[in-house]
Amino acid sequence: MLLLAPLSEALCQNIIIGERLPSDVRPRRWLMDMQPEAADFSCVLFYHSESEVCQAALAHIKPILEAYGAQVNLVIITKEQYADAGATLTQHLDDHVGIAFDEGGRIFRRIGVSFIPFCVVCDKKRHALWCGNGAMLTTDVMDKILTTK
Repeated sequence: MLLLAPLSEALCQNIIIGERLPSDVRPRRWLMDMQPEAADFSCVLFYHSESEVCQAALAHIKPILEAYGAQVNLVIITKEQYADAGATLTQHLDDHVGIAFDEGGRIFRRIGVSFIPFCVVCDKKRHALWCGNGAMLTTDVMDKILTTK
C-alpha cells in the first residue's frame, strides 16, 4: 500500500511522469514581468503565500535548487491576486526564480492541482520527471533527475 501512495498522489493530478505538460499551461502574468532564465530543468511549485505549509516547502526547495545553479529554475505559481501576493513573493525573485499569477485558476485546473504545495519537475521539453508535495523533493531526487538522460 505504501508503494502505491506516490503513484496515487501523482495520478490525482493531471500529470503523467514522462509525458509532456499540456502546452496551454503557460503563465500569462509574471511578478514584475520577470520570467526566470531558461534552464535545462524547471521546478514548478503551486503555492499560496498565506499557507505555512507552502512557505515551509518553498524554504525547503530553494536551497536544494540553488545548489544546481543555472541548470534548474523555479517557477512559483499562485492563484492569488498580484497585489496580495506580490509583496511577500518579491523577495524570492532572481535570475532563476519567477513568480507567475494564475488569475482565474486556469493552470491549477488544467494540471488538476488538488493540494498545495504541489510541485512538478520537468525538463526543458516540458516532460514531467517528478511530481508530488514540494516538501518531499530531495537532493537525491534532483541528482537522479539531472544525471538520468
